[in-house]
Amino acid sequence: MPLAWPALLATLAAAPGPLAIVDVDAPDLMMGLGAQVTRSIVHAAEAQKLELLKPEELRAKLDPKKYEGLRKCAGNVACSADVLSQLGVARAVLGKLDRDEKNYLLKLWLVDLKSLTVVADVDRPILIAARRFQKDVDQVVPPLLRGEREARGTLTIKSNLSDAQVTVDGEFVGVTPVTITVKPGKHEVKLDRKKYLPIARLLDVEPNKETVEAFKLLLKPGEIPDDEVVPGLVKKDGASQQARVRPSWYTWVAGGTAVVAGGVGLYFGLTARSQEKALLNGYDEASMTFQGTRQQALDAQSNALAANIAFGVAGAAAAATVVFIILDVKNPVPVDVAPAVTPGGAGVVVGGRF
Repeated sequence: MPLAWPALLATLAAAPGPLAIVDVDAPDLMMGLGAQVTRSIVHAAEAQKLELLKPEELRAKLDPKKYEGLRKCAGNVACSADVLSQLGVARAVLGKLDRDEKNYLLKLWLVDLKSLTVVADVDRPILIAARRFQKDVDQVVPPLLRGEREARGTLTIKSNLSDAQVTVDGEFVGVTPVTITVKPGKHEVKLDRKKYLPIARLLDVEPNKETVEAFKLLLKPGEIPDDEVVPGLVKKDGASQQARVRPSWYTWVAGGTAVVAGGVGLYFGLTARSQEKALLNGYDEASMTFQGTRQQALDAQSNALAANIAFGVAGAAAAATVVFIILDVKNPVPVDVAPAVTPGGAGVVVGGRF
């Protein structure tokens, strides 16, 4: 009995199709190791009796530039599907090999080109000095081809501050508290926050387990915490409001003294200036004499001295007013501050305990 067309189409649609194996992308100095990984993938796929489209077959079917672009696709499924869809490929294995100072960095992806998903992946550092590169490759490739995801661990980072920035292995992952999924092994975790000392820690994450680590950030010397109540502010019903600062009586006295002394100094200064100007205008160059009297000159000098003393008192009182205002806001222990005027000048006398 002939097979019905709908059933035939369903059977064809369910057919898995060939698995394409793309040469592992590696730097020029690591091309030999990259080719070694590619051969291991091909051998493991043959051992599992998978229908294959090998790298040399792909190179024969694709333009060299397209194939090189395919190698660079890595875990980007849409990128690889754009190139391989014309070849009727269902799945593909792509890889990338690099290194840092201590490790070879091996990354492999098994991608489904129909659903545009990563079926399984490998992200593993292999210690260079361990001389176990081939052994580790042979260990991770067969489970990858079977679609088995490499075990992952969960890392949860907490801190005494709710918005510290977290980086894991140099990549920003969020602010505390944060939970991420990472590959098993050691990871460098660093926390940063403005006004606080940065802190870094090396954490060991086990597969299929959650690692929870709490960090305590310490304030930098001389910095003030953001959550500390600012002087002059009070909190009511969870909202910040501006508090009314009431100047003390000695603040009013010092401020009044500064205003009055400044006014007196201004009066005597203008008077002395006017007297000096009148004397200078009455100067006769021929006889080298002034029209004014000696008493007028003495009065001008006396007024100038009074102006200087008054301005000195005003300055000292103004300084005392500033100090008193600070004390009113911070409300510390009693401190005595008073202006002092001497024949040599003016100043501020401060007494008490700080």
